[in-house]
Amino acid sequence: MAKLDLRELRDLTKDVKVDEILGDVRDALASSADTLIGDGRKRARQAVGGHDDGALFAAFGVGMLVGALVGAAVALLMTPMSGADARRKLGQQVEKARGQEQLAPAWETSGAGNGRAYQPTPTAHVPER
Repeated sequence: MAKLDLRELRDLTKDVKVDEILGDVRDALASSADTLIGDGRKRARQAVGGHDDGALFAAFGVGMLVGALVGAAVALLMTPMSGADARRKLGQQVEKARGQEQLAPAWETSGAGNGRAYQPTPTAHVPER
């Protein structure tokens, strides 16, 4: 058996880039692990009678749609007044709010708070103490 000198070993491995090789090995192992885990999940679902992700997502979407339709139907059936009554009552509330707007205090309609500084009206001069 021939002895290998440290210098000869260094010369042989000079062109080898260990970081690149380790990176490639790491990527290959990660890909293999992902594949194995995915296959394991599929087999586990099949063993217990489950479905794949696409079927579960579709079932969830259909359930949301059916729930929305049932909720809308129940809301229409359980409404305490007809559409005409609701529109009339809403119109009355709007007119009531418009009437209260005219009775608003002066500080609400003075424009203060709309980017302009509040400037009070001049009053009698009060001497300082």
